[in-house]
Amino acid sequence: MKNSKSGFNWEKEQIFLNVVKGLEIACSRPFMEVDFVYIPLLIPAASVESRRRSSVTSSGNHWCLAVWNVKGRYITLYDSFFSPGSSFVSDYVSKFCQVLSSAFSYLKVPGYVDNLSEIDILWGSYTIQTTRTDCGIFMIKYAEMLMMNKSILLVQQKQVKDYRKQLAVDLWSHSTWKQQNGYETPLEMLDHDYGDHKHVQPICHSQPE
Repeated sequence: MKNSKSGFNWEKEQIFLNVVKGLEIACSRPFMEVDFVYIPLLIPAASVESRRRSSVTSSGNHWCLAVWNVKGRYITLYDSFFSPGSSFVSDYVSKFCQVLSSAFSYLKVPGYVDNLSEIDILWGSYTIQTTRTDCGIFMIKYAEMLMMNKSILLVQQKQVKDYRKQLAVDLWSHSTWKQQNGYETPLEMLDHDYGDHKHVQPICHSQPE
C-alpha cells in the first residue's frame, strides 16, 4: 500500500521497517520504545559535489550525527565540519526526517499518524574539526559523550590521534573477548532475539601488550 502523502511504498520497504521495529541485530529494540535514537548519517559525495572542493571533506563523503528525540518529535544535529544552521546539511536531513515520519505513520505510532514531515531539526553545540579527514571520528566521539552524559565540547581536534588509538584498542579488545569466549556474531534472522549471553564474561578494556 502506497502512502499518498509521502510517496513511500512501505509494503516493499520491510528491511527498513524491521530496523525501526527492532527486528534487526543492529537495532534490537523498537525505535518507539526508546527516548533517543542515535543515527550516524553519511552524506555521500554525490550530495556535496555542488559545494566548492575546499568546503568538503577530502573524500567528498561526510559523516555527521543526528540524535532523534522520538517523543519530542525533533532531531538534534552535531556536525563537526559545517557550521550550525548550515542549509546544506539541514536540507539533506529534512529528507531523512520525512522517511522516519512516514515510517512511523505507516506503523501507526501515536503522535505521528496524521503529522507527516513534522520532525523538527535543531542544532546542538559542538566543537569544529580543523582538518578535512576527521568527521567520522568526531561523530563517534560526539555519540559517546552524549550517551555518557558528558559535554561534547570536550571533544577536541588535538586529541583525535588518541581517539583513534583508543577505538582500535576497543575493537581489538572486543574481538579478543569473542575469541576467548567462543562467541560468533550470528547472521541476521528475522524475529530472532539472539539468545541470552549472561554466561559470557564481560569485555575487558585493557590495552594490548
